[in-house]
Amino acid sequence: MHPFFIYLIQVNIALALFYLLYVIVLKRDTFLGLRRFYFLSAIAFSLLYPFWSIPVLGDFWGSFFMPGNAEALILIGEPSAMVIEEDAGNAASILWSKVISLVYIIFTLAFVLRFTVQLLSILRMNMRSERGVITGVPVYQLKDDIAPFSFFNRIFIHSEKHSEAELSQILLHEQTHARQWHSVDIMLIELVCLFSWWNPLVWLLKREMAMNLEYMADKGVLCEGIDSREYQYHLLRLTYQETAMQLVNNFNMSQLKQRIMMMNKTKSPTLKLVKYLLIFPLAFLLVFANSCVNRDKKGGGDETTEMGTPGSTDIPGIIAEEPDTVIVDDSEVFVVVEDQPQFPGGNVAMMKFLGENIKYPVEAQQKGTEGRVIVNFVVEKDGRLSDFNVVNSIDPLLDAEALRVLESMPKWIPGKQRGEEVRVRFTLPVVFRLQAKDDKKTAMPSASNEVFVVVENQPEFPGGNAAMMKFLSDNIKYPKSAQDNGIQGRVIVNFVVEKDGSLSDVQVVHSQDPALDKEAVRVIESMPKWKPGTQRGETVRVRYTLPVVFRLQN
Repeated sequence: MHPFFIYLIQVNIALALFYLLYVIVLKRDTFLGLRRFYFLSAIAFSLLYPFWSIPVLGDFWGSFFMPGNAEALILIGEPSAMVIEEDAGNAASILWSKVISLVYIIFTLAFVLRFTVQLLSILRMNMRSERGVITGVPVYQLKDDIAPFSFFNRIFIHSEKHSEAELSQILLHEQTHARQWHSVDIMLIELVCLFSWWNPLVWLLKREMAMNLEYMADKGVLCEGIDSREYQYHLLRLTYQETAMQLVNNFNMSQLKQRIMMMNKTKSPTLKLVKYLLIFPLAFLLVFANSCVNRDKKGGGDETTEMGTPGSTDIPGIIAEEPDTVIVDDSEVFVVVEDQPQFPGGNVAMMKFLGENIKYPVEAQQKGTEGRVIVNFVVEKDGRLSDFNVVNSIDPLLDAEALRVLESMPKWIPGKQRGEEVRVRFTLPVVFRLQAKDDKKTAMPSASNEVFVVVENQPEFPGGNAAMMKFLSDNIKYPKSAQDNGIQGRVIVNFVVEKDGSLSDVQVVHSQDPALDKEAVRVIESMPKWKPGTQRGETVRVRYTLPVVFRLQN
């Protein structure tokens, strides 16, 4: 999903929660000025909080998934790049994504056009109106029979349609709007609605904001000593008069019943101000959720992407071992598929399952045994797990514990290739690491020249996976000899991303054909410097594995 749409969803979730808090808790009081501040703060916070992330909060949440003093790091899937001669991707998925984006753009442009037309209408009224003064107040005399309104510091009124008493009250009302800059609130929520037109709660929030501004203007009139009953009669007389538009503060705004009820309402006791403190836990909850999401992105971040297909895993894999291709029955075992198999509930649920079930063997802890146990298995078409193999052993006790927990897993969501469920070999490294009681950082040496396989912040091609896919498609040339002989398949290359981002020790760990191997190595060696991986805030060397699939199309 495009980052803009992710940001938009985050903003609208926050706005919806703030609106619900207002309706449930705050709507029935009379703190009009504080209510206005609440609305403006909610909008400002909603627009900004997606950029705020507190790593400590994300780490705090992640610590719930780690058992005791042992640390289990789980790595899922592997990055893949598919080089093909024709488009063989998931065209339907891409098409629907484009259709939804196009519909959103069309409707947004329509609302922008509507907004522009309204602004031009105000400008036209301003140009057609004659400037005058009524009881010392500058006004713009309307020629059309519409209700009085204000826009920023301009007051528009058809003075001939109102009595002297009505004019006095209307001017007091509109002066309050102008003096308190209520048009700023209206313009702000209108701009939010331009991009959040699909969220009904935002439109309801807009209505409540406009009503609160009218409450404040009505209060401004009554504070000048105007009789409330007489003022309400004047409002009733103007109820059916045509209004200008939504961008302005209309004197005879609808929902008149609510305005009259607010005028007659008993002032709320000061003690009820405590309710507004609820904005702080809600804001904290949103920042906390955003920190957890960003922690997941940084810990295993960008979507794995195949050329021509949407990304299918949440965490890019770095796997030093060559996956098996054992065939148990008549079905082929895939390693790279369009839709990767998934633990029920996703990666977060799997982390929770492992955190609750993995027990660091006491004997291994006493001996100080730690390391990375890599297990691979086949996710069958019905989601069962089979054919478990320890491909990287550390200690029999740790190996047995990793196998025990993985074999106890529930059925997975099976992988799919071209819309059909297939058998997929999946590799899962589990890192057992003892933590020092007084300083967790002692468990991870950082000053060494060690080559890591699992790190907190993975190395990344400049510009991300999408840029890497483009680089590969632009530079890889399918060898003519391989095309002529119909040779195709998956070449797996791994290499070390150095601390300065350069690539070294490029090796073919799964050969397909000398010509294909040579081409894959050539292009990878020609890559620009990567963004290096980091561990505990320090740059480290990381071994990275990149399968490149060469496939001929019929």
